[in-house]
Amino acid sequence: MRASPTTMALMYFTIGVLLVYFAIQNVITSGWNFWTYLIIAFATIDFMIAIRFFLLRRAIRRIQKKNKKD
Repeated sequence: MRASPTTMALMYFTIGVLLVYFAIQNVITSGWNFWTYLIIAFATIDFMIAIRFFLLRRAIRRIQKKNKKD
């Protein structure tokens, strides 16, 4: 079974939030270092993917609405 774009977006968004939390904990314990920047980079990528899935969901709904009118 395929996952819907909404499900995938929520999964990526949740992973991004967890990575930001881990980055904050890393800054508190050891300051800004390479690993903190790497974690934040991965979180940014996850947020970008989540946004693209939300936009995909919106595009699919527009197409379905257009096809329903015709």
